[in-house]
Amino acid sequence: MDQPPHQSRVFKFGVFEVDLEGGELRKSGVRQKLTGQPFEVLRLLLERPQQVVTREELQKHLWPADTFVDYDLALKKAINRIREVLGDDAESPRFIETIPRRGYRFIAPVNTNGDSLAAVQLPPAEVQQPRLSLKFILLLGISISVVLLALPAGGYLTWRHFHPRAQPPAAKIMLAVLPFQNLTGDPSQEYFSDGFTEEMITALGGLQPERLGVIARTSAMKYKQTDKAVDQIGRELGVQYVLEGSVRRDAGRTRISAQLIQVQDQSHLWAETYQRDLRDIFRVQNEVAEAIAGHIRLQLTPPEQARLAAARPVIPEAYEADLLGRFNWYKRTHDGMMTGLNYFQRAVSLDPRDPLGYTGIADSYIALSIFEYLPPTEAFPLAKEAVLKALALDDTLADAHSTLAQVYQSERNWAGTEQQCKRTLALNPNYALGHYRYSLFLSRAGRHEEALAEIRRATELDPLSPNLMDVVGQALFFARRYGESEQALRKALELDPNYFPAYLELAHVHAAKGMFAQSLAELQKAASVSPADPEVQAFLGYVYAKSGRKQDAERVLKEMKTESERRYISGFLVALVCIGLGRNEEALHWLERADQQKDYQLSWISLAPEFDLLRSDPRFAGLVRRSDPPQ
Repeated sequence: MDQPPHQSRVFKFGVFEVDLEGGELRKSGVRQKLTGQPFEVLRLLLERPQQVVTREELQKHLWPADTFVDYDLALKKAINRIREVLGDDAESPRFIETIPRRGYRFIAPVNTNGDSLAAVQLPPAEVQQPRLSLKFILLLGISISVVLLALPAGGYLTWRHFHPRAQPPAAKIMLAVLPFQNLTGDPSQEYFSDGFTEEMITALGGLQPERLGVIARTSAMKYKQTDKAVDQIGRELGVQYVLEGSVRRDAGRTRISAQLIQVQDQSHLWAETYQRDLRDIFRVQNEVAEAIAGHIRLQLTPPEQARLAAARPVIPEAYEADLLGRFNWYKRTHDGMMTGLNYFQRAVSLDPRDPLGYTGIADSYIALSIFEYLPPTEAFPLAKEAVLKALALDDTLADAHSTLAQVYQSERNWAGTEQQCKRTLALNPNYALGHYRYSLFLSRAGRHEEALAEIRRATELDPLSPNLMDVVGQALFFARRYGESEQALRKALELDPNYFPAYLELAHVHAAKGMFAQSLAELQKAASVSPADPEVQAFLGYVYAKSGRKQDAERVLKEMKTESERRYISGFLVALVCIGLGRNEEALHWLERADQQKDYQLSWISLAPEFDLLRSDPRFAGLVRRSDPPQ
């Protein structure tokens, strides 16, 4: 590596000094953690204060010409790391100024053993406390040795830092996969980087789940484009390791960079760059997973190694359609789910042996039913057909077994439901959604302690998910532990103040305690976020009736009946308003209709306190026997 000549071994600026001979940055005499490439970038800038050091010059000095590394990303991370340690701000720089499209300039006065090298005055203020910067640690917090490996399959290029492997803690190791950055420069390609992130979570989650826990997608995605440092992310998620990286695509080729960081000291344990044809994308994911296993000292069994080596090639167009399908499915809107369904259908038309596409089709139909866009009698048979095709192609897909559990629940095949829930978690104990769905089944079965244990396992894997914390509150509500339920629901709202289901659940808690004014206040908050949600409207009608506002309740009931003539509306929800108005016969009529509709919500009637007044009626008891799991 070329190193420019320097006039002194110590540079001083503000309260900082850089000792080149010792390789140290000190603040008021206290050593700061800055090593490797960030330290070298700072040295080059200090040797030319007030001058622009171009990106090309930095590249030439820091990375040899035959090094295969993402220079733009690496340099950006190095600058961010320096700014964090110095307490600098890119928007109002006190030390390092970015010169757009050219390079960087050190703007503070620099002294070497008392001799000034610059006359620019630093603003008369104390040096700021370090500001958390954009995930500064990809590969650059350590010195790196760069090695070029030529492998026969597909032009594989790699660079690696040979850092001593970390000793994992005796307890279960926890790892987070942060959202991979989209380096294409095209925002419309976010679906690809998001999809790759989710697939890495899945690949690592099934690696050796008894030793390794992997944070779920919902929590990981909270850190997309974050400026939080890895140590803070580690504290918030309770993980010892973080995987992050980037994705770039060009003409059918994919360039993926991945880096493993140990949170405790933010050291970089491993990094590689892969250049592959898109057909080999699953192979790349498995190679990353295997490399990580080695660096956190997991002992993979021969069957696990064989599974990682057996990645199937993909048809690129089908794979793209799968990613676009899931990207739109996550929007949870009617248009998003329909668009997702269309993409999944395109995927299986391009590749009839694509199990992920069939699973996506099944999930789309189920979601369309749950959100009341399709009646269950129409949606679930289509979902069942698709998910069985997925499992016929690959019986090891945990998410497909979880989807089949939902199908069996709609059929009231309770033994099959529990069997598929257990199969899901046997395949991937790190699948937070699997624990969530099993918890719902256990609540419906009245097995409250087991339900709480499952949903708490889910929150350990997905700690920032308001949905999962809401389900904790729901499980406590159905166990009639109202005080604890309210506490959990408040936590859900701390995670997301706009998560309206938590307001709805709080309304149920208050109503169960006869506190209808407080219930109405929570419902109004829910309605302000999601005014058209049928569940919010139905419970508004119930609370209006219970609090003496009969006219308002009648208006809601009339609107729901009218709407049910136009499209699918859950009979369970209409019955809820009838119960509030004291129309028990009419409520039973709508519950019978819900029974005929195979309404998934009907399985809550044995637990919901709103229906306590019907429990002595034999017809209601018959509905409970038909719709609820045996307790």
